[in-house]
Amino acid sequence: MGKKIGEIAKKSGVAASTIRYYVRQGLLPEPRKVNKSMAYYDESCVEKIHVIRYLQERRYFPLSVIRNILRRMDEGLSLEDAEAIEDVVFGTRTYVKSELVDDKAFLKHTGLTQEEMDEAEKLGLLMPFIQENDKKLFNQEDIRFGRDVLKRLLDIGGELGDMEFYVRLGKEITDNELSVRKKLVHGKSKKENIRITAEISKIVDFLRSYILKRLFQRKVQQTIQKSLEARDTN
Repeated sequence: MGKKIGEIAKKSGVAASTIRYYVRQGLLPEPRKVNKSMAYYDESCVEKIHVIRYLQERRYFPLSVIRNILRRMDEGLSLEDAEAIEDVVFGTRTYVKSELVDDKAFLKHTGLTQEEMDEAEKLGLLMPFIQENDKKLFNQEDIRFGRDVLKRLLDIGGELGDMEFYVRLGKEITDNELSVRKKLVHGKSKKENIRITAEISKIVDFLRSYILKRLFQRKVQQTIQKSLEARDTN
């Protein structure tokens, strides 16, 4: 029949208001409503709440990552295996709060202005590690990207809009990468799915870096060679 929210709150050690918030965020299943004032929650919510609290307080994962982990656990994966996919595929790891900064600290660390940061986010170039509702936090990778890529580009006279093609073409690349993964895991067991997903993630990470770097080098070499040949003929 299920449990009333008060019972779930008592067993989990989490306030009823927090439980309702988890439901709204899609972390817990909707309760079965008997009438306007009475609803029953599945008893599995207690275990899920313990997992949520662990992932929030010990791993400091954003809700989007927690939602993915819970979904995979619903599909039969253990917490360890579900976390492993997030770690390998999405580059998550244990973050301490001191490593995550808000807008003001991000701007201070990168040297970007508020307008430049807003434009980078609008273009899809800058994607904060945590961005859920009004909550936005940047990790150290975000800071390095803002400082060493966006700020440097602007300092040499570039425009952020010039780099929008990375987002546009990047979406096409990732769609194709996911198609390859889907083909590779088709018909495989959950354990094999995890192993293959982890391996293909490592492979495509290297592929992106290697191929784009080599293509850029070749183009620059060709341009320089043509310039030299044109100079020699004059």
